[in-house]
Order: sequence, then structure tokens, then C-alpha cells
Amino acid sequence: MNVAIRSVYAADVIFMREEVSWWYETAQKNLKRAERAFSAEDYEACAFWCHQAVEFALKALVIRLGHLPPKTHNLRRLYEIVRGTIILDEQLLSELTPYYSVSRYPDIFMGIPSVHKNTAKRFLDFARNVISIIGDALGC
Repeated sequence: MNVAIRSVYAADVIFMREEVSWWYETAQKNLKRAERAFSAEDYEACAFWCHQAVEFALKALVIRLGHLPPKTHNLRRLYEIVRGTIILDEQLLSELTPYYSVSRYPDIFMGIPSVHKNTAKRFLDFARNVISIIGDALGC
């Protein structure tokens, strides 16, 4: 009976590692999407993909730490789960969080969103930094 329990546990650990990889690899893809959007001067899309990159990377770390990631797009909420493991700029997390919705739902801010180039660049630099920090924490 103990063997069966260990076997199931081992399968869970393998799945968890695989799931961490899926989230982190998707975060890296989202960062590339953000970079392409920035190069194309589509700063709204850049902000959205930066948010997605950071969110997916944080969720990878949440899973690596043994938690189920909450169904949220709130970057600060995700960061609170991993705060003892990594240090991120909480102000930028707060600033980036609304861009998940802003860039997808124009009715939230009563019109078509506009993101300045400098804002997109700050978010892109931040997303690159987050991906790097979390990659180091994951051993990638």
C-alpha cells in the first residue's frame, strides 16, 4: 500500500515539474510576443503581452512552490504567494496589472486604450527582468 502512495506522489511530482515548464515556457513566448509588438509600435499589445509574460512566470513559480495558482490576473496577488522566494518591484506589478483588461476591453476605460512608447518600454524591461529572476529561481 505504501508503494502505491509513493507511486502516485511521484507521478504528481513529475506532473508538477511538467506543468511548471509549460507555464514558464509560455511566459517566455509571451515575452517574445511583447518584444515583437514593441518593435511593431503596437504599444497596447506590448503592455498586454508583458502582463501575460509576468503572470505566467509567476504562476510557474507558484506551482513550483507547491501551490495551485489562483485564477486571477492580479499580479500583486500572485506575487504575495512567492514574495519570500523572489523580490520584484511591487509598484510596477500594480501598474502593469490593469493592462490585462485595458488592452482587451475598451469599455473599461470608455474608449480605445493608448499606451505611450515609454510606458511600453518600462513594462517590457520589467517583464524581461521578471522572466530572468523567475528563471533563476526555477533553475532554468
